[in-house]
Formats: sequence, structure tokens, C-alpha cells
Amino acid sequence: MLTYRPEKFASLYDSELGQRIWTFLTRDDNIARLETASELGKPAVEGIEEQLLAEFREDVLADRVKQMVGHMVRQILEQRDWVLDQTDVKVQSVPFSKAARYRRPDWFTFHAFRNSSDPRDVVITDRRQNPTLPAGSRWTFYATFASPLKAAVAFGVNDIKQLRQQVHSHGYHRVKVQRMLRRA
Repeated sequence: MLTYRPEKFASLYDSELGQRIWTFLTRDDNIARLETASELGKPAVEGIEEQLLAEFREDVLADRVKQMVGHMVRQILEQRDWVLDQTDVKVQSVPFSKAARYRRPDWFTFHAFRNSSDPRDVVITDRRQNPTLPAGSRWTFYATFASPLKAAVAFGVNDIKQLRQQVHSHGYHRVKVQRMLRRA
């Protein structure tokens, strides 16, 4: 069972609205939405914004209420083994303008760069700014990823620990991405 420590939101949490919001956020379907958004590398609240507005309408537009929602979401996800990845991520939506993004503890952020003359030639590094990349080619930023599943499916990397060691010792890891579809 999930527990909430309201701290600075104690008076709002004790209200009827606060209790309804906690009940709403801890429903299985909404927890699944929070986790799905997080798995996709999005701020968790993006997964529930439509349902939150449908349920609470303008009551959820007050800044203090939105802050409490974020506080509650953080505690829900932390109790389910997620860790804070980044705060103040810009969100282009209503009711939120900024939100927090979460990740699994075993996820590490990597950045992929493509060789401009061969898009299947990819270099993975841990830095987007001033990365160490192989000389002799022009590299363009391609993607950021953190989940081991994305590493395996998109880049054929099945051992994240080995990837981290390679990037740490050489500055990058180079892979040849296989063609997904045959040429027509």
C-alpha cells in the first residue's frame, strides 16, 4: 500500500480535494499511466493530465494543487522503485508547464550520434555536449535513451554494464545498426 507524507502540503492534503486527488493518483490505471510516461522518457504527469482535468476540472489549475500533485507523484513513483531523473522539464500542456521526469535506478542516459555518410554507423556516448567521437567522420546527434530495452532494440546493445565500461574507457561505443526492413 502506498503512503503519502504531505509535509508542506498537510493542510491541502487534509482537505476533501487533497484526499480525492490522492485516491485518484493511487488507482492502478493512473499508476500505470505515470509509469508508462516515465518509461517513454516523458515527465510522469504527462500520462495523467487528461484524466486529471476530466476528474477535477478547474480545481487542479491552482499552482498549490499542481505542486501537491507533483509531490504526490514523486512519492508514488519512488515507492515503486523509480528515481528522479530531472526536474523542471518543460511540458507543453494544461495544466502543467514544468514537471519532473523519472527513470529506473539501473538506467543510464546515453546519446547516440550518426555518421552523416552512413546512417547505420552509430556512436553511443554519455555526453551530448563536447562528446568524444571517432575522427574522420562527421557525426550528427541522433537520439537520447536510457532504458536497457531501447538500447537492445534500437542499437543491438544487450549489456548496459559493458556499454558503460566501453564508454568510460574509450569515450564512446561504435555500433552498426542492422537494416530493419529489406529494400523493395
